[in-house]
Parts: sequence; C-alpha cells; structure tokens
Amino acid sequence: MKEKRILITGFLPFLGESMNPSQVLLERIKRDLAFQDRIDTLLLPVSFQQASPLLVRQLGLQGYEAVLMLGQAGGRKKISLEQVALNWIETEHPDEDGFVPHRGVIEPQSEGAYFTDLPLPLWKLLLEANQIPAEISLSAGGYVCNHLYYQTLKTIRDRGLSVQACFIHVPYLPEQTADKAPGTPFMELDQMEKAIHLILKALIEKPISK
Repeated sequence: MKEKRILITGFLPFLGESMNPSQVLLERIKRDLAFQDRIDTLLLPVSFQQASPLLVRQLGLQGYEAVLMLGQAGGRKKISLEQVALNWIETEHPDEDGFVPHRGVIEPQSEGAYFTDLPLPLWKLLLEANQIPAEISLSAGGYVCNHLYYQTLKTIRDRGLSVQACFIHVPYLPEQTADKAPGTPFMELDQMEKAIHLILKALIEKPISK
C-alpha cells in the first residue's frame, strides 16, 4: 500500500519582520525523522503573483493526499485552523514584490468561498487536549495567506484532485514581539511545533474521508 504524502508550505518573512514562524516550523519539520519519508516542504514568497503558481506547480509534480499551508498571523494568540478561503482581497499593505492589489474578488465568476473538508473540530480538540491553545477561524484575512488558500482550494476543485487542504495560522514567536506593544500575543516555537506534529500524525495515521 502506497504511503500517504503530505505537502507542507510556509512563507518567507514579510512586512519588515526578520523571521516568519512558518518558515522556522518548516525547517524543524524537515529535520523530524518521524516524517522525513512522508512529507515534502515548500517555502513560498509573500507574493500575490508568485505564491499560488508555485504551490499549484508542486501539486502537479507529486500526488498528495493533503496540503497544510502555514502562515503567520500577528496579533493572534492561538493556533488558528482556517475553515474557509474567501474570494476576496482587502489590504493596504504591499506584498514583498511591492504590489498592493485593488480591493475586490480574487477570481470573478468563481465561487464566493471554498471550505476545507479536513476535520478541524477534531484537530482543535486534539490540540487542546495537549494544552495547546487552538481555534477554528472563519477568516484567513485579506492578504496573501487567504489568496493562496483560495487559489489552492479552487485548483483542487477545478481539477478534481484527490487532495484535501487546510491553512493554519500561527502567532508571533516571542522574539518577534520585542519591538511591539506590551502584551502582544506570542507562542513558543516548541508549542507550535508540537501542534503541527500532532496534526501530521493524525493525518498519517487516520484515513482522510471526503
């Protein structure tokens, strides 16, 4: 029986940050012997024009059962399991190419939203049972994270691929909050890594039902 393969993506730093916890997590996961034969990792630029094509290209190179997209959500204090990708862009911030998109839909004539089929309520309970703060989020934002999530789910649906996908936002790392307002939420790297480890283990050990 062919082993399941999972693609995990993260982002490079953006908006003046010196690091991105999703990139640090990718580097840790790549060194985890428990998953070395089961996962591929892909580091993406925070770019509206580049990120989605790079991920879609990777989907065409390898048959995956699941895709986990990781990203930073500064200001959040929990692991955010993103339930939905909206067909909408709304940001005043440029991406790392210097591009500021117009406010509006991502893909005219396409679905207003796509929902993940992965078992987020079970994942939330799993993380909380291991003392990891977690939430199911209904907004992946209006920036590159949501744009990537929407285009990925749209590609999967349009091509009829047998792959499921979810975006997971993580908080700042402690060292990122040194120059921010007192009380800015953060999470320790070990706790983030444990959360992703638990989700990966659940994906590998339990059948993914559609």
